[in-house]
Amino acid sequence: MKKISVMLAMILLVSLIAGCGKSGDSEKSDETTLSIWYWGEQEVPGYKAYMEEMVKRYEEKNPDIKVEAVLQESDNLYTAFRTAEAASEGPDIQYMWGGTQAMEDVWKGNVAPLSDYISEEELSVIPQSSLAQTNWDGKQWGIPAYGFTYGIAYDKDAMRTAGVDPENPFTTWEEFMDCCEKLKNAGITPLGMGLKDGYLPAWIGIFLGQQNLDSVNDMISLMSGKESFTDEKYAEWLEKIVELKTAGYINDDILSLDLYQGQQLIENGKAAMTLHTQAYAVSLEKSMGADKIGFAKAPVFGTGKLADSVATPSQVYVIPNSAKHKEEAADFLLFLQEEENIKCLYEMANAIMPNNNFKEEWVTSEIDKKVLSWQKEYNNFCYQLYFAPMFESDGLIPVVQKMFSEDLPADEAGKELDAALTKCIEQNPEVHEAFLEWSIEE
Repeated sequence: MKKISVMLAMILLVSLIAGCGKSGDSEKSDETTLSIWYWGEQEVPGYKAYMEEMVKRYEEKNPDIKVEAVLQESDNLYTAFRTAEAASEGPDIQYMWGGTQAMEDVWKGNVAPLSDYISEEELSVIPQSSLAQTNWDGKQWGIPAYGFTYGIAYDKDAMRTAGVDPENPFTTWEEFMDCCEKLKNAGITPLGMGLKDGYLPAWIGIFLGQQNLDSVNDMISLMSGKESFTDEKYAEWLEKIVELKTAGYINDDILSLDLYQGQQLIENGKAAMTLHTQAYAVSLEKSMGADKIGFAKAPVFGTGKLADSVATPSQVYVIPNSAKHKEEAADFLLFLQEEENIKCLYEMANAIMPNNNFKEEWVTSEIDKKVLSWQKEYNNFCYQLYFAPMFESDGLIPVVQKMFSEDLPADEAGKELDAALTKCIEQNPEVHEAFLEWSIEE
């Protein structure tokens, strides 16, 4: 009997140990894994390292949460998300480009309202101008990942060689063209660009497309089909593309280079200027020196109230509809908005978070000081934020590519853009209607 009792006790003990093991495994399986699909390294160098630091800090603060942040490629940023969302297997947090590039997925039903999980008070530290880019139907759908300003990065040594003042190379279009001519005569390619992957047309539009507009309503009228790209008010920037191409101010291999390859021509000493973001330009300023890299506003040719505006948009994070941990996702997004993390973003990636907690005293870069002065002095308008859904991919990209590959004239380009826009509106009536309601509010 004693032997049987001992045996039964041992069996009971083993069962208890096994039970404890199962309980531990169960607790371990209950650990929350927060998935983030993000982008940004291509636009603001250092963003990957910043995100890794944010993951580390957040996990230390929340030991019961594991964060898996995956850097996405430009070409599959949206396709991978939409495929995953269609299968109800999207991440908990998704990065998107701002304006309609984020709102299109809101209108398609792929995004959950952020304001269901983050209060108005918690969002109050973010300027309304930044929130408005993803605010629709009385709800907030996105929160800034970071902000930045578009400009023209240029090589000061190239300017000196060409006899151009490196501190004040141009302000007007006439001065810009004169600068390009002097560079060309000095044997220097004025502008480095890449058109192969299709991102460049929107960039050119951001610098030139708004210059005859007086307000966002002019843009809405165009994108709703009420106005035409053949009207000089909306077409003059297309003529400027032809001017630059005809004059030979753009690298000959533009069609064989992607956007970032074209931008890198300035780093490689193969071009004097390129269209860039302030964050990337600051990274060049740090690596190459403030005496080497400058940053300028777009040259002014237009007569509209937005002619001298600067484009300072925000890229955003959204919470997908299929996210399994929406509350935790909202908490992580608010974590990124804390002052010490905003400072970390600036220090590691040269990116300025549109948040009232950002301190100008942190700024040491000459380019950033200049950009902050622009933001105070000029209107903020980003042409690309107001594209009608599908217009960029189905209209602007192929048309501008044809302007280079087939020498498509500006007036014909305008007609093709009108036709493409009409098709986009007809094929996406419900999404387009939502776009108009959002834009009118904006």
